[in-house]
Amino acid sequence: MSSPVRCARCGRENEAGRPHCAGCGRPLRAEAAAPPDPFCTVCGAQVQAAFRFCARCGAPVGASPAAQPAPARAAPAPLPDGEFVDDPGRRKTLLQQGPPVAQPARLSIIRHDGLPGAVFPLEREETTCGRTEGEIRLADDPAVSPRHARFLRRDGTLEVEDLGSVNGTFLRLRAAHALGVGEEVRLGRQLLRLEPLPRPAPAAGQAARPWGSPDAGAHHRLTQLLDGGGAGEAFPLAPGDNQLGREAGQVVFPGDRYVSARHARLSVGEGGVTLTDLGSSNGTFVKVLGRTPLQAGDQLLIGSQLLRVDL
Repeated sequence: MSSPVRCARCGRENEAGRPHCAGCGRPLRAEAAAPPDPFCTVCGAQVQAAFRFCARCGAPVGASPAAQPAPARAAPAPLPDGEFVDDPGRRKTLLQQGPPVAQPARLSIIRHDGLPGAVFPLEREETTCGRTEGEIRLADDPAVSPRHARFLRRDGTLEVEDLGSVNGTFLRLRAAHALGVGEEVRLGRQLLRLEPLPRPAPAAGQAARPWGSPDAGAHHRLTQLLDGGGAGEAFPLAPGDNQLGREAGQVVFPGDRYVSARHARLSVGEGGVTLTDLGSSNGTFVKVLGRTPLQAGDQLLIGSQLLRVDL
């Protein structure tokens, strides 16, 4: 005798071979092969096979209890400067500190002994530097003129302008510089000026070369400028590379310990003269002409004071 068939829906036992359940009318043949109705994994209620959600709690069929949707987490509010910080402790610290204060542009004196020097903020649109006048006073340096240079801030930029000082304002080279006739250069204790080399026509019957020019192809010279305004030695510049230094080269200053052994190079070509620093210890400086833009890290020589630009 065949075993009775239990209805998966209502649980009633039916005679073997009966096509439908006598209690609820559900087909028994398909039910015999079909898997039993699942149970809700969240609340434990039985869920009919055709249902996708539990009729008691509404959870999806087969959902894991741990997979229930977590409550929505509010996004962290931005700090006053617009930064989003998710860590509560760090947010509290930053809020207590307040918004960051923008540092103004400033000049810092670079001392020769390596110790920190004076710092001068450039808060105004125009700041004057001098020995006896202006917002920046370099009173102990006799090489600084009473009213020496001016710094101008315009639309986020910074410029320097010499005010007709006696000894000039010089900017340290950070890249190759096209040197024009009449421009002045400082390296070590030397002040040099690029000049055209005079090439007078020899008199009739003479074959004289221009003074100080063993190379007939030279068209420029470097003239040493002495304290008081006089001219010292003149160095003709041959076409090609001319090296400046303390030990070797075409332009040599063996007695100046502030000049590096290989200090700078002057390249003379058809397009003009280019000055390049060769990684010298004390730098190569070019005299400021007119308003000159400044960048962060630039160094200026005002009198005997070396100042760094901090932006």
